[in-house]
Amino acid sequence: MKLKLLLFSVLAILLCSPPGWAYSVPFGDTREHWPGWGNGSSDDDYDTIGTPNFTGGTAEIQGGYLTALTFNQDSSSSAYSVVSPGDLFIDTNADATWDYIVDLTNSMTWTTPGKNNTDPGEHYYNIFSVSLALDSSTGYILSGKDKDSNWYPYYIRDDHPVAWNPVGDLVVVGTAYFSGWPSDPKTSSTFGFGSYPIPLGDSFIIGWAANCANDVIYEKVPVPESATVLLLGAGLIFVAGFSRKKVFRKESASLH
Repeated sequence: MKLKLLLFSVLAILLCSPPGWAYSVPFGDTREHWPGWGNGSSDDDYDTIGTPNFTGGTAEIQGGYLTALTFNQDSSSSAYSVVSPGDLFIDTNADATWDYIVDLTNSMTWTTPGKNNTDPGEHYYNIFSVSLALDSSTGYILSGKDKDSNWYPYYIRDDHPVAWNPVGDLVVVGTAYFSGWPSDPKTSSTFGFGSYPIPLGDSFIIGWAANCANDVIYEKVPVPESATVLLLGAGLIFVAGFSRKKVFRKESASLH
């Protein structure tokens, strides 16, 4: 009876699950800056320099595709009249090369970060297919410097990537919907990839920062494999079937 119940449960899971398993994968805020982008000053010792304070977030993944990203922030964060979001960078194979960029800043015209940058607002933004090395010396717009003409009288994280500096041919592959900046209370911002889910490898890397780079997200996120779950289910079915066959043979032998 127990074997039959196990077999029925496994079959129900496999048959009733929708195509492409969906997962919510949390990520944190574990880095002070992107690898190789420390500026050698005391900035490198601080996770946040001012506000907002990102605390991590959640990646929504379905069938090996990224469908949404939510970034959480401390609800006590303020200064949104000064701080605006930068571009979103995605490295689909975690190989130190950005593959997709969501261009929130309209980088062809937004070239200098500062306290007067306009917030992008909630609507659709272009997703570009790129091949941009993490350590590129020309592919980024940098945050600027403490209290310079664009940031006076504020302290920021100096000379850190906050947006994309387009070079070469520009390939738009879809759009992402950005929302929640600033939310009220100011707790989260979301990128939705419903019109163009991003194909992922076994793991991927997210890069994001505000225009002052005061708190930087650079997180590696594992991609759950639905195939592993299916193999587990198949293995359980095999074990159940094998055990049942042994029981049947034992009962048959006892009749002779």
